[in-house]
Amino acid sequence: MGKAGTIAVWIVGIVLVAIVAAMVWQHLRYQDARRNAVHDLQDVFHSSTALHGVLFGKLGPDTDLLAAMGALRAATDALPEAQTVYAGKVAMNGLASSQMIEALGEDVAWDVVAIVHFDDRAGYDRWRGDEGVRAAMRGFETTYTHGMKRSALANLALVQGLLLSRVMQAVTFQPSVLPFEPAAAGPVEVATDDQRATMLAELELGRDAVFVANLIKTGTPEEAAADARYSGAMMAAMARGGHGPLHMGTAVTLEGDASFDMVAFVYYPGVRYFHDLTGSTFFRNIIGDKRLGDTQSTVTVPILHLL
Repeated sequence: MGKAGTIAVWIVGIVLVAIVAAMVWQHLRYQDARRNAVHDLQDVFHSSTALHGVLFGKLGPDTDLLAAMGALRAATDALPEAQTVYAGKVAMNGLASSQMIEALGEDVAWDVVAIVHFDDRAGYDRWRGDEGVRAAMRGFETTYTHGMKRSALANLALVQGLLLSRVMQAVTFQPSVLPFEPAAAGPVEVATDDQRATMLAELELGRDAVFVANLIKTGTPEEAAADARYSGAMMAAMARGGHGPLHMGTAVTLEGDASFDMVAFVYYPGVRYFHDLTGSTFFRNIIGDKRLGDTQSTVTVPILHLL
């Protein structure tokens, strides 16, 4: 090998090392956000047979949220096939699923959302039938659970896709949407200004993270194409802001007959950030393209570390 060939090999080696280092850095910073901001305990790798239950709960009268969720977590984690990996207090009930309203007979104002990891579907069935879990569930007036089949490798790739997006933005000199420019006051599809203002009451719990639970049913091909434009713009903003989806998977119906296609939990770096995002010119310019067949979108702040 000549001198030129040796230099080329070194250049390729340096580039590969830089790429691997960037990917490791990206993984570690999102994993740090998962553990220390969102307080999400999901294992990085898990079996493909695992099933996740997304539990929505409305507290009973005069029931303390932390006490009720603490009891449910204790009962859940006592089972060998189940683990509570996330619990969040609802900061804003955003978009309500028409299917859930029909199934439950009302538009429920949820108080809490949790994610429970099960070894498999049989683990979920045993959890639902467990006496300790059933006793803890009595602290809730209404509950609804939808399932998610989550690929560990696909979810690892999500954050690397955000890194690639950020690199492409840098090399093509795309202008930043940060800091967000406030839009004129007025309601938008996901929340009114009053709802957004009320969300600020959770600044303490949501200082470092907001986790938005989404049950998604894809619409018509025309709606899907429009929604892809919204999603593309949002993912680009997430890549620049250092946040984005931490759980994404195929929806699995566990209760009733509500049918969704996808479940996604999206991390934003705090209530103030999310408030400013949803009130920005950027967001209000793209939200009209968010078109789905049906969706449940619930804004939460982390509480698992308090249970």
